Amino acid sequence: MKQIQKYGLVLLASLPMVAQAAYYRWTDTKGVVHYSYSVPPSDAQLGHVELSKSGIEQKVVISAKRKKQLKEIAELKKRKQKTEKEQAKLRKLQEEEDIRLLSIYNNEEEVVKAYNAKLRMAQLTIDLLKSRHKVQSDKLEKLELQFEHAKEITHRNAIESRMDDVLDNLRIYQQAITENYVEKDKVHKEFKETLNRFKRLQAKQLRKKIVESKK
Repeated sequence: MKQIQKYGLVLLASLPMVAQAAYYRWTDTKGVVHYSYSVPPSDAQLGHVELSKSGIEQKVVISAKRKKQLKEIAELKKRKQKTEKEQAKLRKLQEEEDIRLLSIYNNEEEVVKAYNAKLRMAQLTIDLLKSRHKVQSDKLEKLELQFEHAKEITHRNAIESRMDDVLDNLRIYQQAITENYVEKDKVHKEFKETLNRFKRLQAKQLRKKIVESKK
């Protein structure tokens, strides 16, 4: 490369001097180094070096490929920094949650008792909604019988209106029942995760106490 630059400087010295003109060194797709007063448009995306009349580098223009690489590298670094920041935030939140967990419960039995109470409450809510749903369902059956026996149009219209109201109530109760089942499943999953987490934290505390007692 030094030899090529040496020959390049000799070539530059032999070129006629043009006032305010700049020389360029650039490499084509075959790897051949060129020196000229301009870079061909076909090779403009390959990058080049602007040289003074004495052959000193004044400005470097990187290739389009290198620009793309640098942009991708910058984006990767940015995403990595964002991920690391989010992970640090999650770790901090988990540490805070661990401290809160140990401050609320003294032993595993208390964890089980607390979540069993939540699960019972969730089931009671579901049972209540089911009971109300059944009341509306029974009401709908009676209205359907009344509609079948009704002869006057005004009476039939009135029954239809009441049936629409009951159907709306049934949809509302059914949706509420479904949502509460989902919520109960979430509580059950949370219960398992919390209990396991509590066990690990207690074991960690115990190991720490044993180490400290041996000092």
